[in-house]
Amino acid sequence: MKWLTFKVQSTPGFRFNLLDALLIVLLGGLSYWVYNNVPDNTLFLLPLYIGFSFFLFCNVFRVGNRLESLWYMPFMLWSVYCFYYCDNMTMYWFGILIGLEPLKWMLILYHIIKGPYLGIYCRHDIK
Repeated sequence: MKWLTFKVQSTPGFRFNLLDALLIVLLGGLSYWVYNNVPDNTLFLLPLYIGFSFFLFCNVFRVGNRLESLWYMPFMLWSVYCFYYCDNMTMYWFGILIGLEPLKWMLILYHIIKGPYLGIYCRHDIK
């Protein structure tokens, strides 16, 4: 784990730096603000969910942008659809839990199996 903020970590493994910590604090604050200021406060977890998902993709498992886009494109489509056409946001969270969470973990598993894997618990040394 490196705390270098503006230098890309090229070594395999878990990646965490000062900007990641600041982003987590920012998203936590945004979720708190949404919880207190938005009438339908079932959406207060949305900033944390998005941040956590990208943290898993980018820092923990280090999935590339191509596989990551296979998750965030359906996420965006589902979000837009539900925000415009759903009366209650329970269906939104249900769709995320039933459709998008399994998709996210299948993409992560696919990335680990297909290689090259550079994320957490990486077992080979890359120089």
